[in-house]
Amino acid sequence: MRNSFFILALRNVFRNKRRTTITFLAIISGMVGLIVFGGFVEYSFWGLRESTIRSELGHIQVYKKGYSEKGITNPSKYLISDFQKLEELLYKIPYVELITARLSFSGLISTGENTLICKGNGVIPEKEARLASFEEIIEGEGLFEEGKEEGVIGCEMQKSLGAKIGDYLTILTTTPSGMMNAVDIKLVGIARSGAKDYDSVFVKLPLSVVQRLSLTTKVEKIVILLDKTEHTEEVAQRLNLLFKEKGLDLELKTWHELAPFYHAVVRLYNGIFRVVKVIIAIIVLFSIANTMTMSIFERVKEIGTLRAIGTKRTGILKLFLWEGFLIGVIGAVLGMITGVLVALGINLCGGIYIPPPPAMTKGYNALILVVPGVLWYSFLSTVVVATISAFYPAMRATRLSIVESLGHN
Repeated sequence: MRNSFFILALRNVFRNKRRTTITFLAIISGMVGLIVFGGFVEYSFWGLRESTIRSELGHIQVYKKGYSEKGITNPSKYLISDFQKLEELLYKIPYVELITARLSFSGLISTGENTLICKGNGVIPEKEARLASFEEIIEGEGLFEEGKEEGVIGCEMQKSLGAKIGDYLTILTTTPSGMMNAVDIKLVGIARSGAKDYDSVFVKLPLSVVQRLSLTTKVEKIVILLDKTEHTEEVAQRLNLLFKEKGLDLELKTWHELAPFYHAVVRLYNGIFRVVKVIIAIIVLFSIANTMTMSIFERVKEIGTLRAIGTKRTGILKLFLWEGFLIGVIGAVLGMITGVLVALGINLCGGIYIPPPPAMTKGYNALILVVPGVLWYSFLSTVVVATISAFYPAMRATRLSIVESLGHN
């Protein structure tokens, strides 16, 4: 009996080809919208995540214990000794691709005519190029040699200072002991991260130069870059076990804990995506409900005949639910194929240009990621909505009187 209901429902789906085609077009349009917008959101999350990790944070940062609570206000008391020994130990952890160290400072930077507040980082030049792969050198070159008194500054700071490549800048800061110290550096590069506030204050110098400036041989943090972001939690667990086993006075934070802006963007985009999903679901629901309702009006005599030959009300209900289910499945398959083709077409055309968001200085071309999760969600939600939308018309069909149905013109 179940097979007979299925076959009859499949035949009824294509009975009125024009109306069915219009319904399929509504479903396909909704599916394309879900797949394209969902793929755009996924690409935006991926791009923001990777740019955050590979321009500033790394996947994991290791500090001396207590730094997270008190080190921000007094970092000099929470510096790490013996970075080289720790580096050898940490490289034994699986999935670790790069380990580098940083020492931050804040102070003033001056050309002699203009002076600005700056926040700087001492970095290991040959490793920084790999870690900060999303940071763009727009003029000059990056840092290449340890120990040379050269520096890279943000593009917004360069505009405010009026400095040019090759100019010498003076950096003044306070050492951990409270003394004032200064160093003259040669400007070799101008960088752009995309974040206007960050580009207005950041300075990068070789780590050894910052250590001389701060009168220390220690580092503030150890930055770890992994082969894949998906391994972050596993590596963090391994590191915590290592610190406990070796009795190391260290703590760590993952990029996930250090990126509040990323989480704010994710919440915003997810909220927008939920609204889009609701709108598309309503469109599909009413399209299929309208199709099924019109089908009932056209098939009153047929319903009466089925009831007259012994088909129960539950049988009529199953028939129309099967029709709604089949419309959903066929429409979802067609929509999935069309959505993937549209996404690939957009990607082949170079993506969609997105102008700079607030507080950013550059836009980007957004691609559409064809993510299995988005495809399956779009497929299943369409089938569920299609089946639900057939329920009310199906209930109406079960309430029709046999005598009145057979006499209907």
